[in-house]
Amino acid sequence: MNSIKKQTVIDVDKLSGEFYFQSLLQEAYVKGALSPKESERVQRECLKLLADCTERFTRGQSSSVRVEIAQGIMASNLFTIGLYLKSLPDVDAVLFQIENEPIEKLYEYGFQVLKRKINVAHYFFNQVYKTKLETANHAYNITIGQGFKPFFESYEINFHAHEIPSDIDYQLIHPVTDLAGVEFVIKYLENLYYENLFCSYFDADIIHEVMSGYDPSYKNLLDNICAQVFQNALGCQLLSAPLPPLDFSPADLNRLDKKLRSHNQLELQTQLKSAAQELITDLELTNPTQKKYLLASLPQITTTVYQGLATHSLDKVFVPRFNPNIKPIVHYNMGIKMDDKAYRELVTEFLSCRFFEDKLAIIKEQIKTLADMEDLLIASELESAEAAMIFALLEDIELAVLTTRHPLHPAIDAIDYSVPEVRMQQNLDAYLRALPRERLAKILGMTTTIEVV
Repeated sequence: MNSIKKQTVIDVDKLSGEFYFQSLLQEAYVKGALSPKESERVQRECLKLLADCTERFTRGQSSSVRVEIAQGIMASNLFTIGLYLKSLPDVDAVLFQIENEPIEKLYEYGFQVLKRKINVAHYFFNQVYKTKLETANHAYNITIGQGFKPFFESYEINFHAHEIPSDIDYQLIHPVTDLAGVEFVIKYLENLYYENLFCSYFDADIIHEVMSGYDPSYKNLLDNICAQVFQNALGCQLLSAPLPPLDFSPADLNRLDKKLRSHNQLELQTQLKSAAQELITDLELTNPTQKKYLLASLPQITTTVYQGLATHSLDKVFVPRFNPNIKPIVHYNMGIKMDDKAYRELVTEFLSCRFFEDKLAIIKEQIKTLADMEDLLIASELESAEAAMIFALLEDIELAVLTTRHPLHPAIDAIDYSVPEVRMQQNLDAYLRALPRERLAKILGMTTTIEVV
């Protein structure tokens, strides 16, 4: 009875998924579930196992290797033992095995579990490949087409079982954390399979247009596809609209705004959970793990919707579809720029003005084309309030042109744009978000039909 009482004090929530065996030994020693004598015996046997594996690694030619190699082999051994221990029903069973089986035996058991798990990884990869989306997104295609080849071709289970020889760039709705080796690969592929299954309910062309509405250059982004498709599907469900189109008109977005604006975050999450459960029923999703996976994303979606309501940017959450293959019907000429000397004199005069009213006067008198206006907005590095007063001088078509040429992408701006360009993008974005929803919707609609010449 004393032994049982000592064992059950271990808090399983404190055990690491990636370093399961190590964290278990630490917790068991601290809580007294393993005696000092037992802990010393485990350590001795782990070192003996390392020596045996090192000899196999060098093929009997040497009993010593570099420290980093020995550390890697030890990490691989402990990972393999942890695979077996995690397969047991509870912590009491785990401790019983540690106390009554030699470490070498636990390693052998773990090695068999490891080989079975590789088969599981093959299974989920085949399922992912069968359900692969037709998409232009490079990260998705490369991850599935090439990213797992190193794992299946060169995963070294004897000495590097804890490593992940793969090239995985595509981001999942729920990133895989606290796992290593084959366990990481299985979990990643399983999650991707559930995402593929959900997206398979919608036509590939529709998904392409949803993602193009999210960002016309989405093919170069690492953003998750299923997350946006799921969000759009939830928006349709909230409107009681047909699912397959996954599209929203300005009127639809206004209806969603009115429906959701009065809710706090908790109420909003309740609404979204109800919509998600209805969506699962309508699509006849039966896999319980897939359903749990999708529902687990609701807290983050709730935050996204809440922020979209607060910033009048619901169109960035429930994105209208956009077909990038449709040629623009409006050709806009930004005009001829003034010569360099005249422009430098203008900028110098503009920056030397003490009062902003004088700066506005210069703009009204001397700026004749949108091309010059764009250059001045960037070069002058205005504060948000000042920039707003200049944007207020522009017509909707001019604002649409600037929005098309200077979209705000915080994730890549710091790399692809200068500081003055980013400031201009931020000022433009802030000005647009402050506009009445109807006018903003009109301007954003115009951006899909404009070609700057």
